[in-house]
Amino acid sequence: MTQSPQSKQCLRLIIFIYTAFLVQVQVAYAADEFKDLTIYTENDPPYVTVDTEGKIGGLATKKLDDFLKAIKYPKENIKVQPWARSYQEALIKPSVMIYPIVKTPERIEKLEYFYKLYDATVFFYRLSNRRDIVITSVNDEKKYSVCAVRADYRAEYLKSNNFPKIDESPDSTTNIRKFLAGRCDVAILTEIGLNAKMEQLNLDTILVTIAYPLSEIDSNLYIAINKGTDQKIIESLNSVAKKLEQSE
Repeated sequence: MTQSPQSKQCLRLIIFIYTAFLVQVQVAYAADEFKDLTIYTENDPPYVTVDTEGKIGGLATKKLDDFLKAIKYPKENIKVQPWARSYQEALIKPSVMIYPIVKTPERIEKLEYFYKLYDATVFFYRLSNRRDIVITSVNDEKKYSVCAVRADYRAEYLKSNNFPKIDESPDSTTNIRKFLAGRCDVAILTEIGLNAKMEQLNLDTILVTIAYPLSEIDSNLYIAINKGTDQKIIESLNSVAKKLEQSE
């Protein structure tokens, strides 16, 4: 028994409507699945910037935008606050995400890392006029005092490797000011982070010099979530991140 053209057309219409309905259901489910997530960050140029109207941008946010669209998470819901507070929230509370954050052995125990946002490299820097500072190994560096940001991965690295003289600051701007004022011998920074801070302070980068590259640290920046989060949500986030990485 053959179908009439009208019957075929009606069948195609029914299939189209049903498919569109399923897509809408999936989108609604995705949005509902992630609606209780909280994302924290800090205003830390050039990786994260916050303008006078509260709009978030920066190098680490470019790839994040694609991720937020994929999980239907409103960018304006991201909470901006000091790093130490954001980090503590992410460590102890399920469904809390944080970016940009570097992997360390201590953090991996409590945080699930699922999407890389930016590639970065870390160096020890000295003031250019401090020619007396000569570093040929990490052990050489332990002779000098080091400026670092409290609760930052670089400060964690220094502590875990028993650096004896660490001068911690509450934020990256205070950290760079202390370094430039000679409060410590060297600072542990990324090149792009240093350049951005020097520009912010209207200072020339000729004032500082790389003393030693720190290849021991994986300093790439990620977004991560508390491991106590519902496993289905973590699996869904990993699935979204994998699809995005495959399309890059």
